[in-house]
Amino acid sequence: MAKKTPHPTPEAVAGRPRIRITDTTLRDAHQSLWATRMRMEDILPVIDTIDRAGYYSLECWGGATFDVCLRFLRENPWERLRQIKARCKTPLQMLLRGQNILGYHNYPDDVLYRFVELAAANGIAIFRIFDALNDTRNLEQAIRAVKATGAHAQGTISYTFSPVHTVEAYVRLAREMEQLGADSICIKDMAGILTPAAAEELTAALVKGVGIPIQLHAHMTSGMAVASCLSGVRHGAGAIDCAVASMSGCSSQPAVETMHAVLTAAGYDTGLDMQAVRAVNQHFRRLKPRREPHLGPPEFVDVNVLEHHIPGGMISNLRSQLQQQGALDRLDEVLEELPRVRADMGYPPLVTPTSQIIGIQSVLNVLNGERYGMVPQETRDYVQGLYGRPPAPVDPKIARKILKGAKPVTCRPADLLKPGLPEAAAQLDPKLIQAEEDILSYCMFPEVALGYFKWRALPEAERPLPPAELEQQAAAAPAAAPEAPATPPMDYETMRYLDIGRTLSRLFQQMGCATILAEKQDEMQSGTDAAPAAPAAPAPAAPAAPAPAEPAEPQGETIKAPLNGTFYRAPGPGKPNFAEPGSNCKEGDAVCVVEAMKLFNEIKAPRDCKIVKFLVEHGAVVSKDQPLAVIE
Repeated sequence: MAKKTPHPTPEAVAGRPRIRITDTTLRDAHQSLWATRMRMEDILPVIDTIDRAGYYSLECWGGATFDVCLRFLRENPWERLRQIKARCKTPLQMLLRGQNILGYHNYPDDVLYRFVELAAANGIAIFRIFDALNDTRNLEQAIRAVKATGAHAQGTISYTFSPVHTVEAYVRLAREMEQLGADSICIKDMAGILTPAAAEELTAALVKGVGIPIQLHAHMTSGMAVASCLSGVRHGAGAIDCAVASMSGCSSQPAVETMHAVLTAAGYDTGLDMQAVRAVNQHFRRLKPRREPHLGPPEFVDVNVLEHHIPGGMISNLRSQLQQQGALDRLDEVLEELPRVRADMGYPPLVTPTSQIIGIQSVLNVLNGERYGMVPQETRDYVQGLYGRPPAPVDPKIARKILKGAKPVTCRPADLLKPGLPEAAAQLDPKLIQAEEDILSYCMFPEVALGYFKWRALPEAERPLPPAELEQQAAAAPAAAPEAPATPPMDYETMRYLDIGRTLSRLFQQMGCATILAEKQDEMQSGTDAAPAAPAAPAPAAPAAPAPAEPAEPQGETIKAPLNGTFYRAPGPGKPNFAEPGSNCKEGDAVCVVEAMKLFNEIKAPRDCKIVKFLVEHGAVVSKDQPLAVIE
């Protein structure tokens, strides 16, 4: 019996092979160009026209869209999916991060399975499933969960090149995914580094090596994607990804209009209604000035990506954050350090979350002046094997320095996790839950979802403006205040405190990290060891945007901030303070937290001591080496 799949083999149309087009405008395109800030009000007026265009599928969910809907837009991502599905006959597609679902670490199997079930029930027909390390142990349960719903499971190759990434290795990976039940294979060139020659060789090998269709997803970052897509099609790829012209190029995908013309001239048929495509393009062209981040025009072609392999959008984020720290002149150093860190870590493809881990570590190595002198918990988890099996072994010397005797994990990382749904349901106030989907949102993004639920529960007239609207207002304000830099296109945690972005925390809010282990000259400045793959618990926010704290005149021995960041006395909302004035602390006890780059850095007592007083207020922005507390 033929395998049931919405991804058929090419059919002849007027003697021309049909090439299927997946439109990424509603997901990856605006994630790449608009910092994922597309609203439902942007989508609904044009969704009927998009549906008429004749796409094979419409990628409209997953990736960063879920997080950003809750965190910045104050929209329910599940409701977004339902509204699109209600108006669309075109199959809807999402990007699923394997065992990471839509987050930045592994989640338990019960959360994964229920998420997939609800996503399919709400309208997703095609799940594009990838793992940042191409570790099929992190893909197997996601593929099985999708197959159990009857939806289409598209196994994905996270493409990169290195001494250990070969065509033969990619074919073995594709065969493993096919054996797990994948209905098709996608070559995901997230950094735009797939050359036309490589597309030819890899596509041809995959077509020969597996018995399921091949799709090609490439970014225009280096300018090669149009040629690479055509090369892939000529050697057997039956589908490619595109976005309408106004949402294409730079770090996005090739333009639908361009690829339609190229494929038509090459003897293929796309089956698209180009009048509808043009109307959609004009709609988003009109929106572009309001939605595109105000950071100046991006480089249309960045050939440097062929060296550092950084996927779309990440360089602009790094540039913005370094500029805010007065360290923009060190960007070249960071970009030089990235390939070295990637090699140290076993050549992982740079895609969420490994792109964040490698990027974070590269920044810290440069700014700290010592390689691996500061090590985020996520780097240590990666080295220990909690994200999966790297393509090549981690450099043994680096591994010893980071792990300090901790044993590597050799099993499937998710096997170490206990079920997550019962605990999440017990933690949530039933008054805040409107549907089971809310529990899944909370499982993946506890603090972000909770903030959204509380915002949603307010009378409409009392709801604060969504952070995305505050961003827009700040960007449109007169440039009279030099201390207010342009809002970066990234996922920093904010509702009422935009100036947190003046600190390094904004960089790591994009990157989704939790705690930092900093060891410098035998002085421990560290977060406690988190449970494997446990979600980060963001520290509480001050009720309004705090101004940078004026350093108090220290009297006696002090504990100082290790980084620029935001000072908190408690580990999370509703939790007791770490320490009070007058309390006694033992060496290594947590005294306070400095949030820097979304790393909630527990500041520890350097010795047995007594807290005399704190020198800054809870929620205040502090600078590196600023005294935080007096001890004796």
